[in-house]
Amino acid sequence: MRDRVALGRGAAIGAVGFMAFGPSIVKKVEMEEMAFVFWRLGIAAAFYAVVLILAGNRLRWIDLKRSAVGGVIFAVNLVFFILSMRRTSAVNAVVIASLQPILLLVVGHRLFGERPHRSVYVGASVAFVGVVVAMAGSGAGGVATWSGDLMAFVTMVLFAAYYVASKQARAEMDSITYQLSLTVVATVVLLPIALVVEGGVALPSDGDWWMVAAMAIIPGTGHLLTNFAHGHVTLTQMSLISLLFTAVAPLYAWWLIGERIAGQQGVGMAVVLIALSFVVTRPVEVVARSGD
Repeated sequence: MRDRVALGRGAAIGAVGFMAFGPSIVKKVEMEEMAFVFWRLGIAAAFYAVVLILAGNRLRWIDLKRSAVGGVIFAVNLVFFILSMRRTSAVNAVVIASLQPILLLVVGHRLFGERPHRSVYVGASVAFVGVVVAMAGSGAGGVATWSGDLMAFVTMVLFAAYYVASKQARAEMDSITYQLSLTVVATVVLLPIALVVEGGVALPSDGDWWMVAAMAIIPGTGHLLTNFAHGHVTLTQMSLISLLFTAVAPLYAWWLIGERIAGQQGVGMAVVLIALSFVVTRPVEVVARSGD
């Protein structure tokens, strides 16, 4: 049991490492947002299909039905994410997204009977302070509007709901099958949205194809690892580990596209890393729910 939990935690941490490449990749792409997301989902679905075949499994209709809720939520979340990033500052968007663990601490207790050790709440609070310090010192500007902040809040709630739906689905499905199924559903859901918003799904240019493929495979592997971890790690710990994104993504941006890390931002990132390294080792008791 402990080995499975350790493996799940390792997968969750690795997932953040892969998904944190996303912002740096997106900065190199100039194509329309909805078309980019559509082709990213399509290539990711092909990638997961190859993995599923190599694993000796196949996709069934029942798998798509079981993954429908997660797939729909994931697609709508991507739309709200894009809309919010156009209407609010990067600082506001990241800080609002960092509220997710607070919501999932409550949901994890009510739906899954999770009871974190008291030290988890202390560590989570310190990590959140680190996020605010890092983003305040990042120099990331942008125009913030109340509608953009509201959309960022909706994005955070939708991603939390995606976590819950994924954890529930993983009780019945293996991670590879679930990841392929939800991606197929998300692609189908996003297509009409792209047709309405952008009037079609333009093909990427020669250079953008590589960026779309990189987005599909690198952060896409992160999503696969996330849904593997859902089968072995509590929702509480998954949500807190996701805060590592705030510390890791700027490091990749500094490495890949030369974005500077300010002193205050570095301090905040260090606080996040130290707090979360403590939190992920704390116990989370899972109590069976009455009537389950």
